[in-house]
Amino acid sequence: MKLTVDGRETDLPAVWWHSEQKIVQLIDQTKLPFQCSIHSCKTYLDVVDAIKTMKIRGAPSIGAAAAYGLAQAINEFWGKDDYLSNIQSAYDQLLSSRPTAVDLKNGLDYVREIWTDSAKEAIVYAQKFASRISMQGKKIGEVGKSLIKENMNILTHCHTGALALVDYGSAIAPLIASWKEGVRFHVYVDETRPRMQGRLTSWELRQYGVNHTVICDSASGHLMATGKVDLVILGADRVTRNGDVANKIGTHNLAVIAKYYSIPFYSAFPDTTFDINSESGADIRIEKRDPQEIYEVRGISTISKEQTSIQAYQDNTHCYNPAFDVTPAELLTGYITPHGILSKQQLIQKYMN
Repeated sequence: MKLTVDGRETDLPAVWWHSEQKIVQLIDQTKLPFQCSIHSCKTYLDVVDAIKTMKIRGAPSIGAAAAYGLAQAINEFWGKDDYLSNIQSAYDQLLSSRPTAVDLKNGLDYVREIWTDSAKEAIVYAQKFASRISMQGKKIGEVGKSLIKENMNILTHCHTGALALVDYGSAIAPLIASWKEGVRFHVYVDETRPRMQGRLTSWELRQYGVNHTVICDSASGHLMATGKVDLVILGADRVTRNGDVANKIGTHNLAVIAKYYSIPFYSAFPDTTFDINSESGADIRIEKRDPQEIYEVRGISTISKEQTSIQAYQDNTHCYNPAFDVTPAELLTGYITPHGILSKQQLIQKYMN
C-alpha cells in the first residue's frame, strides 16, 4: 500500500517478515491516522499481544500475522526436547488471541502442516500464506470494480483496505481499482464505533485522493432513506457454509436497512475467510471486547499533539461491547470473491465442492 513513513513515501504491506532481523514487522494501526509507525514482534508472544491490542487487525491480516507468529515459535523451539508441547502452546495462544475471524486459524493451520519438517520452511509457508491473501485482494479489486459506476455514492463500514488484507484490501480494493482507472464516485465512511475503524478507511482513501465523507454509524439509515446511497460494500471476518457473514458490529443493521430500500449490499473477502467447518452464523463465536473501549474515547490532543484518552461516561457505568454481528445470507445481494461476484448458491457451490 502507498503510505508515508517518517516523511518519506514508500510502499509496504500491513505485516511482513524481516529476514535480516528475523522478526515480524507490522504497521501499528492503533497510531493511525496521526502517526505511521512500524511495530516489531521479536517473538510469537509479541504477535499475540499485537493481535489482542489491535495493532494488527482485519481478519486476513490477523491470519497472516498469526502464521508468521507460529513460524517464529517453530524457529524458537526447534531442536529442543519439549518442542512439540511448546509449539502446541504457541498455536493455542495465537488461536485464542481473537476468536471470531477464521483467517487466524487458517493461517495457523497452513503453517502447522510442516511444523515437524523444517524451521526454515515454516517462514516460507507463512510468507506464502500472506502473499496469497495479498494477491487475492488484488483480484477482488479487479472483480469488484465492475460494480462501481460514475457518480455513485457508496457506503462502507469498518475498515477493509490494505491494512486489513496484507495489501490491496477487500471492500476497498474495487474502489481503489476503479479510481485509478478514472471512475469518479463518492464514499460514505462509517466511523464504526467504538474502535473508530473509519479513521483507517479515511486514511487509506486519502492516500489515493478518493472523495469521501466520514459519518456517524447512526447516520447511515438516514442516507439510505433519502436516496444518497447507491451501493453498500463491506468485508467479512467469517463466511459460513450457508453464506451467513460475520463482520464488524453494525453490519447487520446496515443489511436490514439496505434490504428495505432495495440497495445492493455486497461482502468482499478472500478464500481464507470462508469457514468450511461452520454450517451457519449460529456456529460463530462473537468476540466480546473490553467495555473500556466504549467507556473511554481515544484521540489526539489538540494541545500536546499526542494520543490520549478521555472518560466519556460516569464511573461504574455498565457497557456492553460485542465486536461483531452476523448478517444472514438472505440479506446479501452477493459476494465479491477472487473467483467472481457470486450469488449465495454460487458461493456454496464454489467453496463446498
